[in-house]
Amino acid sequence: MIKAIVFDFDGTIVNSMKMIFETLNEALKKRGLPTIEVELLGQMAGLPLIDIISTKAQITESVAKEVEKDVFDAYTVFCSSSCQLLPHVESTLKALKSKKIKLGLLTTTPTKPLKAVAEKFSLNNYFDIMVAKEDAKNKPNPEGLERIIEEFGVRKDECLYVGDSPIDILTGKAAGIKTVAVRTGIATAEQLEAVKPDIVIPSLEKLLIYVN
Repeated sequence: MIKAIVFDFDGTIVNSMKMIFETLNEALKKRGLPTIEVELLGQMAGLPLIDIISTKAQITESVAKEVEKDVFDAYTVFCSSSCQLLPHVESTLKALKSKKIKLGLLTTTPTKPLKAVAEKFSLNNYFDIMVAKEDAKNKPNPEGLERIIEEFGVRKDECLYVGDSPIDILTGKAAGIKTVAVRTGIATAEQLEAVKPDIVIPSLEKLLIYVN
């Protein structure tokens, strides 16, 4: 029986992946660096930006931090203005909450924009725990996910981790829990299937089938 579900954020809860892709490439172009293909970001989303950028060019940590600042500054503005929940997110969270399932959020999004979105859409009404970029080691390290499971006080076989990228699936596997790939981000079906999630769904409302 599923007693707890932990979700990724970008591309799973909010419609931010296209914006992140565009803003990242703008920041790279501004510095004369090679841009990132959407397929590469789909494969690596969730990793530190320096790891993603380094697949295309060797950069210093200071330049990576400048790029990251540009991206997250724009992201913060996006979160407080045009950011939206993905289709069926709110209704699915309401349904899960009505079933007394504990809900957590694990993301590499920084705390500031995460809080902006949480306030905008009253996400605190649904999520019992939210772990942001500053709170745990980067995915696919399972530290943040394992911390949430421990705080929930449930067994690993009573949990699911839901995300839109291969890195999310690898994080769930590293924590030893079942994984759900939702096809609402920019990762391709082939990229998701290659990391062998336990469940693949086209959109979030289909998750309810597996908790009834």
